[in-house]
Amino acid sequence: MKYAVALLLPVCHLAFAAGLAAASDVGREAGPVPAEKAGWKLHFSDDFKRSDLGDDWKTYQGNWSLKDGALQGSGCILSTRGFPDDSWGFTRIECEVEIAALPKGDRPDLDVLMHARPPEKYERPPWTGGYVFRLGGLTNASNRIVRDGKDIGAGSNLASVIVPGAVHRIVVENSQGQLRFFVDDKLIMGYEDTSPFFAGKDYNRVGFHFGLNVKVSNVKVYIKRMDDTDRFI
Repeated sequence: MKYAVALLLPVCHLAFAAGLAAASDVGREAGPVPAEKAGWKLHFSDDFKRSDLGDDWKTYQGNWSLKDGALQGSGCILSTRGFPDDSWGFTRIECEVEIAALPKGDRPDLDVLMHARPPEKYERPPWTGGYVFRLGGLTNASNRIVRDGKDIGAGSNLASVIVPGAVHRIVVENSQGQLRFFVDDKLIMGYEDTSPFFAGKDYNRVGFHFGLNVKVSNVKVYIKRMDDTDRFI
């Protein structure tokens, strides 16, 4: 399978009032370290090779269906359970996404949601809580990371980052506050959150929020569990 190449964003050192600082390793990583090698444990995977959504996913907004081994739709869809659902931990999500066409002027906004809040416990839309890793915002001219509804970093004035008809491999992770956003094996953005969200209680859902119809395939969710020695407990 061929993947389109995304441009590597210039990394700006930004500070955020909630305790964000630039990650020291940003710009030195050519691609994501294989999950198991980096200490991640596979917690969930879905190849969508069936006829219906099943019990693991629930539509929050829009229309979603399964076809030809892919989740297809637009709007917002969330996991029905937390990751992990039995202890606290950090999260990594891997998936492949494809948009058939980009009508001129539309905002594709491919959002991968991490540490989202369960909608039954949160009155606002799921993409306004936790972390959002957004590919192709501002009419496909910007990528960004959003924390609890506020931008913590963005790159603009770029050539198109979403190529219609191409399958883009996306890897996003929160490794003890180290936020990394990879597209097609290139690190496009990374930040250190010194007071990060982590899975457990109300920040444990994963999902997608798309402005246009998108195909999603080969979703994997990895976990790094926290213990009594973790500095964030």
